[in-house]
Amino acid sequence: MATAGVILLPGLKVTVPIATSRAFPAGVFSSMPERPEKLRLITVHFLLRYTRISLIKERVTVQGLTEELWKEFHDEAINQFINDPGTKLMVAYMDPVKGFLVEHAIPPYLVDQLTYFIKATSVKELNGDTFLTKVQYGTIKGNQIESLLRIMMGIYAPIFFENTSWPDSIKNDFSAQLHKFLANLTDTRWKLEGKTVLYIPTEGLKLASEEAAKNKDLVQRLETAMIHWARQIKEVLSNQDAFEMAENSGPLDEIEFWKNRCADLTGISTQLDKPGVKKITEILTLAKSSYVGPFLKLSSEIKEGSRQAESNLKFLLVLKDPCYELSEAKPKDVPAMLPKILNTIRFIWVNSEFYKTRERLTGILKKISNEVIRRCCRDINLDKIFDGYVQSGLKSLNDSIDCCEQWKEIYKKTARLHHKFSPVGWVLDKSSIFAQIDAFIQRCKDLIEVCEAQIHFARREDGEKMEMPHFAGQKGPEIARGLMEIEAAFERNLSQLRSVKDTILDVKATSWHDDYNKFRAGIKDLEVMMTNVISSAFDTVTTVEQGVELLDIFMHLSTREAIRRTIDKKNVDVNLMFNDELNAVKKELTNKAKSLIPWHPKFAGQALWARQLKRRIERGMMVLDRAYFLPPTGKSEEVRTQYQQLCQALDEYIRKTFHEWTLTVDKEPEKLLEVPLMCRSSERPPMLDINFNRGLLKMFQEINYWERLMFEIPHYATNVYNKREDLRSLREHVLLVVRDYNRIIAALSLEERGLFRERIRFLDKKIHPGLTKLTWASKGISDYFVTDCRINAAKIQAMVDDYKGANQEISTMCVKISELSLIKIDNRKVYENLEFDEEQAKHRDNTAEKLKTMHMEIVRVMKKTFEIFKSDGQEVQQHWVRYLEKMDRMVEEAFRLNVKWSLQELSKAINGDGKSAPNPLFRVKVCLQGDKVEFQPTLKQLASVIGGIGNQLTNSIKGVNRLPLILAKKKSNKEPIFSVISSDEETKKIQTVINQGMATNAQNLQNYLSTWDNYREIWEINKDMFIKRYQNLNPQVASFDADIARSVVF
Repeated sequence: MATAGVILLPGLKVTVPIATSRAFPAGVFSSMPERPEKLRLITVHFLLRYTRISLIKERVTVQGLTEELWKEFHDEAINQFINDPGTKLMVAYMDPVKGFLVEHAIPPYLVDQLTYFIKATSVKELNGDTFLTKVQYGTIKGNQIESLLRIMMGIYAPIFFENTSWPDSIKNDFSAQLHKFLANLTDTRWKLEGKTVLYIPTEGLKLASEEAAKNKDLVQRLETAMIHWARQIKEVLSNQDAFEMAENSGPLDEIEFWKNRCADLTGISTQLDKPGVKKITEILTLAKSSYVGPFLKLSSEIKEGSRQAESNLKFLLVLKDPCYELSEAKPKDVPAMLPKILNTIRFIWVNSEFYKTRERLTGILKKISNEVIRRCCRDINLDKIFDGYVQSGLKSLNDSIDCCEQWKEIYKKTARLHHKFSPVGWVLDKSSIFAQIDAFIQRCKDLIEVCEAQIHFARREDGEKMEMPHFAGQKGPEIARGLMEIEAAFERNLSQLRSVKDTILDVKATSWHDDYNKFRAGIKDLEVMMTNVISSAFDTVTTVEQGVELLDIFMHLSTREAIRRTIDKKNVDVNLMFNDELNAVKKELTNKAKSLIPWHPKFAGQALWARQLKRRIERGMMVLDRAYFLPPTGKSEEVRTQYQQLCQALDEYIRKTFHEWTLTVDKEPEKLLEVPLMCRSSERPPMLDINFNRGLLKMFQEINYWERLMFEIPHYATNVYNKREDLRSLREHVLLVVRDYNRIIAALSLEERGLFRERIRFLDKKIHPGLTKLTWASKGISDYFVTDCRINAAKIQAMVDDYKGANQEISTMCVKISELSLIKIDNRKVYENLEFDEEQAKHRDNTAEKLKTMHMEIVRVMKKTFEIFKSDGQEVQQHWVRYLEKMDRMVEEAFRLNVKWSLQELSKAINGDGKSAPNPLFRVKVCLQGDKVEFQPTLKQLASVIGGIGNQLTNSIKGVNRLPLILAKKKSNKEPIFSVISSDEETKKIQTVINQGMATNAQNLQNYLSTWDNYREIWEINKDMFIKRYQNLNPQVASFDADIARSVVF
């Protein structure tokens, strides 16, 4: 039930439910009493039994509200409304997210149901006494206009019109305005549903017609109502023309219009027959009102219009199903549906009584055009087109254009058939029917240009950007930057076009032409920029392949006239470049100096060179042939002819060269195989060389390349060439023998060959058949000769390797001997007393033992090596002795260097290295011995220790004997190694430098010792007598201090 509030009017006091529409978006009372007399009055005494909050809570009627939903903050909002004079409004409603709310402002969004409380301005504080008289409340839901009309017609209008207590002047004026308001309110309420409802005043209907006609004020008010009826009827009648002029409506809209019009006109006819309308017409007729006649005429027009609307609707309903299918169809499916629709329209044209006028038929066909445009617009996704879905966008646009063109073609075909078979001429306005279709086709073409521009300038395909081409050369990054700048400029133009996308498919929006012209102007600027980029890219092109690659990159732009001219020019330039290549090859062919590859044979090499020239131009021609996207030009045909002529010239040159080679081939090449396998090298005796005829090798090489060139080889050369694999295998095996023999000879010096004389002679006997009897025509050479030679060569090679290994081992041992120092000096240590001599003696003994061990290792290696030669003849033994002497000299040199480097280390410790002063080596103390100041140890002792080190070093290797004495058991005339080292000049020079360093240090020490002479009186004077005498002098303090200062040493 709707709650109730109190309204006070002059001379009238009633309690009624109230609803307002000004501030609320939706809602009406849940129920409405039929008559205000039946409302139950709630007395003030009854309200006093409730608290003020409960008083308000009980009146909140919101669907879904339960006691549990009331919270403390709801009570606080109610208290604010009760106690705060500034809070005049309170509403309660159910929020879909926050739940039940009590607030002091209208919600900013629509709610299903709302309870409101409005407090009078004069109220300071609410209580039970003032609630009923000062608060207006109620619950609304549904449409506010409908709610207001229901309240006005059901409650207020009867109260006002039946009131007899007001003065006539006030009542007449108020009633006139109320009638006007109710008429407009009724008209507005039903127009929302597309209906026309006449407001029928209830005032005076209970009076007799004659009595009412005498009341001029009443007659005037009724005339006002009739004038409003006439205006409504005229508006309904004129709606037909207004709808026919609507440019965007479709055929279903036309059917719906006639359906609504039929219902509206029928409804008006029914209303005109109502008693109220007849009563008012009768009163105004008796009052001789001038408005009755025009009204009756309009009433008859309504009835005639209703009949026409019913007829038109009956025929148009035949179109409903095919037009509904059309409204759901894709553009590609639309053309198949149009013939049926056109034939149906022809049926209506021929059979309809009222719908066969030229204007209406033209109108319905225009609406068909509108529907076709709608179907196409629905299939065209502008957002996806501007987002780069170019291919799908192009398909939609082409489908739409095709759909529109087929609609025009179907119309023409139907018109021709109508003219041919119908007596009624086809007199429709074709230009009017297809004006929007033509405009829409042009808009689609404009969008196709936009799509193509995205492909050309933004690298867009179907939602994704194509990869930026990679440009080679120094200008590559510059070209890429140029393309990126073009893309950025295009994106700016495209974004401007996208901002007006709502007008693109609206054929009535003429602003599109200005926007699109701006876009095209921007595209022309981009074409100029692109032309410059293309020209810059071709500046670095040096080959046909590079040119074709660039043309392939930019060829998709050739659909644009401005860019196509540049691309055509570059196409010609590429052909000219290939023409230059042909001329260069032609010049090279006529040049007598042929630049052949060194390892190619003479004749086949020339043929290969010519073939390479041919492939050089073939590669360029192949690139041009594969460039299917290049349009043919006069220059390209000329270049192709020159290419074919040059290819023929090169083929002829190759055939001529082959003929020249065949004249040089030996007619009996097998005789060239009857020569020994090997021979002694004339350049490096006594090494071996393979003895294979070089002419055969050249012939084999020529044949190999001529076969690759697909030429037929002479039969006499083929017989030998067929053996090339066997000969190659034999040649490689013989080369192995030659390599093994030469490696042994190369590894040995002339002296060492004397040591291996007998083994080399043995190997020479094995290879002798290959130098004399065995030829390349012999059979089974690899089975016995090569195998036997290689086995024996391997044995001798092993002996040579052992001998070389022994030499290397002895050499390594000698290096170790020379580097093992007999002197050990710790640079971080300062030696005291004779500690240095003791440490050196200990180190020499240990090092001497190591040196002797190394010497014995050398002796062992030499003995092992001797095992190879001990059974050889006297001549070899003589070479062995010379070899021993050579090794002995090496060992002697190792020990000499050992002593030399050891002494150099000592010299560096004493004299320094010339770059920095030496580190302290000895700690020498200055001591007072009796009356003398002396060093400890003495300088003589130090000189003796250092001076004797050289002899001690040589004496430490006395036990090392010479190798011939040990291995040959032969007394040597040479001095012992230690004796040779002792008399070595370099060693003596180093010892002299050491002694000089020691002498210099001794002189420096003596100079230092003389500084103590100034203080001799300290230790030479009798101290007891000096103290006693000084005491007797009794010196002054200053004199005493001076004597002390003079006597202080440090």
